[in-house]
Amino acid sequence: MHRVYVLILSNMSSSSQIHCGKCEERKDGFAIVYSAIWKNGPLSYSYFKKKLTRESDKKVALKCLYESKDITNEFLKEVKNFPKIYGISQNLDTEDYIMVFHNEYFEYLEKQCKSCHNIKLEDKWCNSCHVNFIRKNFISCNSGNKEIDEYIQGMQSNISNPNAIVFEWIPYYQFDNINEIGKDDTYAIYSAIWKNGPLHYEYMTGWVREPNKKVALKCFQNANNEFLNEVETYSANCYNDNLIYGISQNPSTKDYIIVIQDKYNKKCVECGKKYIDMQYEWYNPCQINHLRNEKIDSFIQEMRTNNESNNIDFNFIPYNQFNNVKEIGGGGFSKVYSAIWKNGPRCYSDDEKEWRRIPNKKVALKCSYDSQNFTKEFLNEVKTHLALNTEFFINIYGISQNSDTKDYIMILDYAEGGSFNNWLNNNYKEFSWSRKLKVLLYIIQGLKVIHQKSIVHRDLHTGNILFTTNNIDDFNVVISDTGLCGKVGNTETNIYGIMSYVAPEVLKGKHYTEAADIYSFGMIMYFAATGKQPFNDFAHDSEVLALNICNGTKPEINELKMPKCYVDLMKRCWDSNPKNRPSAIEVEKLITKFKLEESEEIKKQFKVAEEYRKADPLNNKSVTIQTQPAEELQNDDWPVDTIDFTMF
Repeated sequence: MHRVYVLILSNMSSSSQIHCGKCEERKDGFAIVYSAIWKNGPLSYSYFKKKLTRESDKKVALKCLYESKDITNEFLKEVKNFPKIYGISQNLDTEDYIMVFHNEYFEYLEKQCKSCHNIKLEDKWCNSCHVNFIRKNFISCNSGNKEIDEYIQGMQSNISNPNAIVFEWIPYYQFDNINEIGKDDTYAIYSAIWKNGPLHYEYMTGWVREPNKKVALKCFQNANNEFLNEVETYSANCYNDNLIYGISQNPSTKDYIIVIQDKYNKKCVECGKKYIDMQYEWYNPCQINHLRNEKIDSFIQEMRTNNESNNIDFNFIPYNQFNNVKEIGGGGFSKVYSAIWKNGPRCYSDDEKEWRRIPNKKVALKCSYDSQNFTKEFLNEVKTHLALNTEFFINIYGISQNSDTKDYIMILDYAEGGSFNNWLNNNYKEFSWSRKLKVLLYIIQGLKVIHQKSIVHRDLHTGNILFTTNNIDDFNVVISDTGLCGKVGNTETNIYGIMSYVAPEVLKGKHYTEAADIYSFGMIMYFAATGKQPFNDFAHDSEVLALNICNGTKPEINELKMPKCYVDLMKRCWDSNPKNRPSAIEVEKLITKFKLEESEEIKKQFKVAEEYRKADPLNNKSVTIQTQPAEELQNDDWPVDTIDFTMF
């Protein structure tokens, strides 16, 4: 809608145009703002009516400027600055000019600081006035070092909320009871009592300090420009404005000091020694002893740096942290165990605004065979896990190493519901079509994330689809086992996985593509619809099945059991020509359309299929879902024998 700006000349005392409401009068600098009813209302173009129309009896805000008999550049500048202005008027008695605003101008005033007229207020708090007040009344940035003073002033200017503790220069004489905790070649850690304590603002009491505050002092030897870089690692913490209190200097040694919260001055739960890096609980002597491989050490440092926004603290976990280790599965390259992690993962709480551990956490340990000799492959799988860090993938907490075998271990979230195979065995009777679509939507959304990162999964089947709970009404679905994931365009032609889920072009020696993953998803659609593994009547991982797949054989379908739109999509996914298969984005859109029943035809098809499902005799008695034998499902990493298909 285009607004037409007009000049409204009216006598405010006896206006035929505007009726003033004095009850909402407000002062605004050198003006008074009134609410009023504009009888005729603003003029605008209506595309619906194809003409100019007025909105009568419109509530507006009138900003009446004192002594504004002459229109000045400042007056016109303010007219331009506020986007929702209807026009200009004039009080014929006082001859003062009036700006006529949208009624939202009152909300604009609420956001305006009464002292400096800053209009970017949040919660009626003005950052610039806040900073100016503390500098004038409380804080001196006089360190004797221009660069540090400028840094402190910059930190104060970036205060993000009124309750944040003020970053400041703290004279060394403010510290009592200074005791050394530990040191290395570059810095030493001390505990101390800060006599005055940190400064912050409270709504009820105003500006207050917290005296005799216990703090930690990180003292740098021969500090140079790298000192401020170290300060930045604390002050740039995205979760907590109050992680660091300020900077000080030892007058005797001239060493600079970072003053941080004492709660980061923690002890290692294993050896009892203080952490050298208190922010990340890292680099203490105990953990360094566990890291016998420099590649693993540098890899963890890199991953921690690249995943700072992650709410899970990725780390190396000593193997003796795990109790009740039990084997729950295995494959050609690894075994999986459940275990209790005594200390538990360190996660960030958005509610409490701090890092907390979850003790006695049940986790899954994926132990890769001979991984001490295949470190690169192991770390690539870990890196892929971290790259796919969304709700559609199993969480990874860190790395460990079996103290006996020396094999490396990935610590993963434990999925209580188990694989799709196990979960469906427990929930088959209640697995309605709406729930089938919910599960498939989770899977295809995860696959879409993989493909958007130019990765292909290459081993997608029901054994690698995990459920967070056994509850049919409250579950999440995640994709696991990224060990065979590879970049799109990778020309490797080794074949891995469950034969019935491998695309025919891959069996013929072509490399994996996104379309090969879509073929696998089509087979998962078949399993969701029927409760049977595809090609269940064939001998698995056999030459016979491979030849049949390459010749275009597809699983048998009872189309009475499935909606036609569902069958059509499933057939497109497992089309023998990979170019005819839809993308993950298209599949997601179609399944969403099915789930929302966007047309009467779709609604009718799924209603008929659901009635058929409920009437099925197998649905009314205890059944065992027809899946592959457990040993075959677990051997999901075994290479599929390559066959010469040139004869076809």
